[in-house]
Amino acid sequence: MMVRYEKWSRIHALIFTVFSISTTIEAYIYSIAYIASGWVSVPRALIALLSIWPPLWLLIGGAVMGPISDAIGRKRSLYLSLIMYVVGSVSLILSINYALLLFSIAILMLAVGGEYNTVMISSHEYFPSSIRSRAVYLILNFTNFGGALATALALANITSVVLQKLALGLTILIIIPVLYLLRSLIPESQYWLRARKVIPEGQWPDLIKEEGNRTSVMLPPLSVRIVIGGLIGWSYTAGFTLMVLTFGPYYFPNLTNWLIFTFSVASFISGIPVSMFADKVSRKLLLLTSSLGSLITSILILSLISSLVNDQYIFWALFILFSILVNTYFLTEDALKSEYWVTRRRGSYTAAVRVMSLGGSIPVIFLSSYLPVSSYLVLATAIFSVGFAASLTWYLIGAETGKGISISAWEHE
Repeated sequence: MMVRYEKWSRIHALIFTVFSISTTIEAYIYSIAYIASGWVSVPRALIALLSIWPPLWLLIGGAVMGPISDAIGRKRSLYLSLIMYVVGSVSLILSINYALLLFSIAILMLAVGGEYNTVMISSHEYFPSSIRSRAVYLILNFTNFGGALATALALANITSVVLQKLALGLTILIIIPVLYLLRSLIPESQYWLRARKVIPEGQWPDLIKEEGNRTSVMLPPLSVRIVIGGLIGWSYTAGFTLMVLTFGPYYFPNLTNWLIFTFSVASFISGIPVSMFADKVSRKLLLLTSSLGSLITSILILSLISSLVNDQYIFWALFILFSILVNTYFLTEDALKSEYWVTRRRGSYTAAVRVMSLGGSIPVIFLSSYLPVSSYLVLATAIFSVGFAASLTWYLIGAETGKGISISAWEHE
């Protein structure tokens, strides 16, 4: 089966469905990993290790599966992650001690990190340029839906370990087989087939022929793209974690889950209209404005935090605005750092910048818990400042990769 048309077709709808379910389940399982930490007795000396264990293996998963997806193809690598999902989930359900719990989470995060990397790069390759940005943004936006589902489970206050394990078990029994069946129906990426010379030039599908005839785009040097991709990714990952995941316990301990739930819902809803305009708006401009907006709102929260504690209406308004802007930044930086590579190395280079962003975030997340509140919020603002500086640099020296531009435009490298 081939994806041949420059307009939306049934095969595009199938691919979109498969990838959206993938990003949803990835975010859901990532959150479940933290819920599962309460299933067994954890040695006090190793509690800190558990806090960084999921992102550590998420990083490793991307680093491993990125090159694999370049070597064996996008579709086959997705099958590998499904196998790891099953092994990790079954082990997690059966975990009876700390060691088995760590092993289970490691396998699950390997799957999540690897699959997300593959979905990111594949989304650019499966959709025609006229709708590519829209499709990529919408697919990535479903991570917020997965986060909302996981937080809703936490808000349901299910304290029974048996019920929590049952919830995860149902995820395995229903979602994983469905994903397997749906993935068996999608074709391999035509861009990957061309890059690996599986398809001779004279037999290129219509989509690649049409897109290959478009104007070439000269991108900045590879080193510049790696640094920019690493910095914008690090800024989002570290900044989001500090302002959303760990901010609640400082000021609103009883509202921690509500903060995460509100962020996820506001981000998912706002991400839909943002995605629908993604093909018409400059990628560079959207990255710059969303990073600036994230920085400004974080500064406002820092400056007004004393009064916000006593006026939660203003806090929630600012927090929702922050959620919308940060999510727009997330969608744009994820789209950018997974698109501006040649196809034969797209998986590997995307994995490299994700290793930089996730790896750089782990020590920040670990050490920030020891900071006083004022220093904590200053650190979060400084992190978003780095993201804005990197976004401004790309705006000034980078190339436009959105607005209907084909990924074939830089295949000449």
